[in-house]
Order: sequence, then structure tokens, then C-alpha cells
Amino acid sequence: MGTTFLLSGCTFKDIDKRAFVTSIGIDQSETSDKKYKVMIKVAIPKGDPKQPESDFVILTSNTDSITEGLSLMKSQIDKELVFGHNNSLLIGEQLAKSNIQPILEFFVRRPDIQMTSYLSVARPNAFEVLNFKPAAEQVSGNFLKSFFDFSKTESPYIDSLFLYDAFRRETEDGITIAMPIVEKKKTQLEVDQIALFNKYKMLMELSSNESETFRLLTTGIYNGNLNVRNKNGMYIINMEKGKSKYKLKGQNRSIKANYTIKIKAIIEEKIDGLAIISKSEIAELRKQVEDKIDAEATDLLTKIKKQNLDPIGFGLRYMSRDSENRKMDLWDKNYPKLSFNIKTKVEIKGTGLIQ
Repeated sequence: MGTTFLLSGCTFKDIDKRAFVTSIGIDQSETSDKKYKVMIKVAIPKGDPKQPESDFVILTSNTDSITEGLSLMKSQIDKELVFGHNNSLLIGEQLAKSNIQPILEFFVRRPDIQMTSYLSVARPNAFEVLNFKPAAEQVSGNFLKSFFDFSKTESPYIDSLFLYDAFRRETEDGITIAMPIVEKKKTQLEVDQIALFNKYKMLMELSSNESETFRLLTTGIYNGNLNVRNKNGMYIINMEKGKSKYKLKGQNRSIKANYTIKIKAIIEEKIDGLAIISKSEIAELRKQVEDKIDAEATDLLTKIKKQNLDPIGFGLRYMSRDSENRKMDLWDKNYPKLSFNIKTKVEIKGTGLIQ
């Protein structure tokens, strides 16, 4: 007797029947009766792979939930929406200042959205940033990703944030969220500021100089710049590499964060002429740079502490030590009393090509 096997049909769809989403944006709804304006950026492939110009379409929907918004967009395009290639999640500035917890939890629950997607605050809103079209881009959406990809940029101002890390910071005690700001200017995108959040909303933003200092205190920097003026003129110091580490010392009533910062630098430019820079002048500059970084780092840490924010994770470090008394409620009482001791060591390797 013969045997008959029943095989289910294959659900695979041809590539030309798929629409690849590269970026997702969430703004506050423009209509009073809706909560979100949900947007997706869909790449439109070109026939010639050597052609550097890319094209895209932005689908939008005003809804009360992100799920509903993405579902409604299926009726706006004749292809199946594929989210597996998404690399950027943008939250409009106005929405970021209200509540981002539901947004983070939605994206984390979606199995087809990468946990390594980059999160950022969009200024003035997510639609303006998504709608930006660079002069040359092979795949729509990669230009935005390249801002945060360490292999493509070494800006000292950008502190990239992955989706998985944002969710960890939102749910973990002792650490809060730090997210880059992507600002749409007239003809370009600019990423040189960092937004600081508590567990659910944006409370403050750092200037460009403060963002550079924040990077130095966390992940380290490459090719940062520092201006120093003394009796001999103005000098531009290139910080080729900077890194830091800290230890928490003391007991409950007197806790101190002892920071050690190490920087390798060169004197890149002297504004007031091309005179030879002596060894004694280099030593004086080194001391000036150390004092300036000590002061800027202390001021920034104190400013962040006054807002009761902890993007560096002092609380997490504190509670990770072996002690029964080191609980979150105790840390909340002691964090306002935390003091900082910054010790910077600068090595000025030379004066560029002019010796």
C-alpha cells in the first residue's frame, strides 16, 4: 500500500514582494484624540547597485498604540513590511520629555526588531530627521546608522545607545538613560549633544563640551579638542586618546568617587604664530590641561547629581559590592552627598610635525 505525505505550502515571499524598514520614528500625535504619530522609513532599491543615490518612502499613522500604527501601514504599501533590517529608533523630543517607557517595552517585545538598534532623541521631531536625504547613500537608513557605528565615526561627542542597553537602564536600579540627540539642521544632521533621562523621561541635555566630557568619563574619547590660553597665546590641544576609571570609597555617610583620567595628546595648533614651543611651555600647558579637565569633570558630575540622575551607574556599582546595607533606598539617601575627586594625567607627546 502506498503512503501519501501531505506537505504544507511554503510562506516564503519573493524579494520584490518585500519592503525593508530601515528606521522607525515615534512622535507625539498631531491630532488631539491620538497618542502617537508612528513613522517607518522604507528603502526603495535601485536597479544599479553601483549607483550611490538611494531613495525611500515614509509611511505615517496617528494612533493610540504603536502596534495599531504599524498594522495600519500595511494598507499603505503593496508589499510585506520586513523589520529585521531596522537599525535606528527615533523618539521625537516632545515625546521624549513625557514618557518613553511604553515605547521601549514595545520594541523589546517585538522579536523582529533587532536589540542592537540604535536609539536617539530626534530634534525638532522624528519626522524631520527621518525625512532627511543625504547627498550620497547606497542604502536608505545607513547614513543615520553610521553616526553611531564606531567603525565609521570617532566623534568625541556621540554616545551611542542600543535598544537592549536602554531597556536595561530603564528597568535596572542604580543607573539611568543617556541618549544621543540627532538634530535636523537646514542641510544636514548634527549629533553633538546627549540627553539624560530618569527612568521614563528626558530631564536635561548636555552641551557639546559637556557631551565630550561625559564620553571621557564613560566610554573614553578619540581625537577630542581642548582650547587652552595662557600668557603665550591660544593653543589647540588634540586629545588623541582619553580614558577613565573610578572607584567608590568610604562608608554610607561619606562616599567619594575617585576618578583617574589618562590622556595622550599633542599640541595641534598655536593661534598666535609659529614660534617654537619650549619644553617648559609644554609642561605649563600640560598642567593647564589637567586642571581644566579636573574642573570640567567635577562640574559636570555635580550638575548631573543635582538632577538626581545617574547615567554613569554609581548606584549600580555601589550595590554590587558585598554588603547587606547597600540597598537602593539607602543609596537614594546617600547619592546627594556623593563627592568627586578627579585626578587627570596628561601626556603631551609633541607639537605635531613642527618640532
